[in-house]
Amino acid sequence: MTAALAMAEALGLNRLIAAELLPLIEPFAVRGINAQVRAQNHDESI
Repeated sequence: MTAALAMAEALGLNRLIAAELLPLIEPFAVRGINAQVRAQNHDESI
């Protein structure tokens, strides 16, 4: 959570608004991260 808020602040977003939106954004971020990990694991297994 701290890293996400720091990233939002670095992008110029209000930390309070970012904190309110994080629960809505989190599932999409997790799916994206999981997809990247799967792709990386697939590349390494070849």
